[in-house]
Amino acid sequence: MDKRTFRIGQIADVHLIADNDEADHLKSVESFEKTLADADKFDLDLLVISGDMTEHSFPQEYQLFFEMMKAYSGKWCMIAGNHDKSADIARYSPFPIELHHGEYFYKKTVNEVALFFLDSSTDSVSKSQLEWLKEEAAKESKEIFIFMHHPPCLCGHLFMDSRYALKNWNETKSVMEEIPNLRAIFTGHYHSAMEVNLENGKKVYLTPATQMQLNPDVSEFNIISTVPGWRYIEYKNEKISTELRYL
Repeated sequence: MDKRTFRIGQIADVHLIADNDEADHLKSVESFEKTLADADKFDLDLLVISGDMTEHSFPQEYQLFFEMMKAYSGKWCMIAGNHDKSADIARYSPFPIELHHGEYFYKKTVNEVALFFLDSSTDSVSKSQLEWLKEEAAKESKEIFIFMHHPPCLCGHLFMDSRYALKNWNETKSVMEEIPNLRAIFTGHYHSAMEVNLENGKKVYLTPATQMQLNPDVSEFNIISTVPGWRYIEYKNEKISTELRYL
């Protein structure tokens, strides 16, 4: 029996608001509650909160996030987005978080599958992270997967590509394309569900946001939906299948 299987949920771009407009606060809480409750139905091996947990990186927003995560019954982990600060995540986390020169990146194994979690909260992936990724990926003989907030490439999203793309996407993309056992990269940030093919059979999956969905076909900020979404990911018999869940 092949033990290298997983069932992972990915939630992106929660943007919790604690002390701003009351309507925005209530909407952010309601959307996240719905998303967590839906993910909890799936008996996941892991739930990944892939950045922008907060809107402003305020202490109250982190406190709200960690309090709300108590409602989730399974295993979960998180990474930082550009609306978060890694040092603040570590400061307000109720469990210990190890930073590497101020960055929050790490490797985790789920059912014998190596997963890599990168920190792009500064709108770039540092050279030290990319070196670490190459070195650690080389230690793995089987397929690996990456979770990060920003896509490591341009995606054909007219608004986000032109204004909020990863600053060093070209360098990051080149490094990832050269890792022979890297299978897929799962990201958020663009507030859109998209799939982008890289070289050597690798694919980037962009997960919809909990907060709102943006129109990828126009160059200006344009909300097309405030329905929260998340991505269910299954890996079995060396095949990836995903389902987008809108609530």
